[in-house]
Amino acid sequence: MITRMFVIADNSSLTPQTVVNYIVSLGKTLNIKDTCYGIMVEGDGDVVENVTLKVRDKFNGDIFSKHRAYPIGDERRCRATRGGGARPGYYFLIQEYKMLPFISKVLKEKRFKKIDKKKVKPVDVDLLKKVIKEKV
Repeated sequence: MITRMFVIADNSSLTPQTVVNYIVSLGKTLNIKDTCYGIMVEGDGDVVENVTLKVRDKFNGDIFSKHRAYPIGDERRCRATRGGGARPGYYFLIQEYKMLPFISKVLKEKRFKKIDKKKVKPVDVDLLKKVIKEKV
């Protein structure tokens, strides 16, 4: 079981209910919870990852996702059982949330470059030892 957070960009007309309806239409067995920033989806790892790809394809730059370390309703994260206050990680999520409209705009306007990842060879150990001896 894994849990993913789907965060909707603030400048989007997309609603959590629209995303929930789309996911339900896929006919997968998942737990879904709506939140103030979007939704959380929980289920079998392969199913959740497959749904994530479909949601990204469907809603493009309006929705973003990331893994959540705790399951939905986990008492370690629940404000009701912790005595109130912001949950750990909430303030970081707020900062990420503020950046999403900018990221969304760049994605929609296709103003980004795809970078080819080239495999870098590690430094030869003998060469590294030689350089260290020369410098020390």
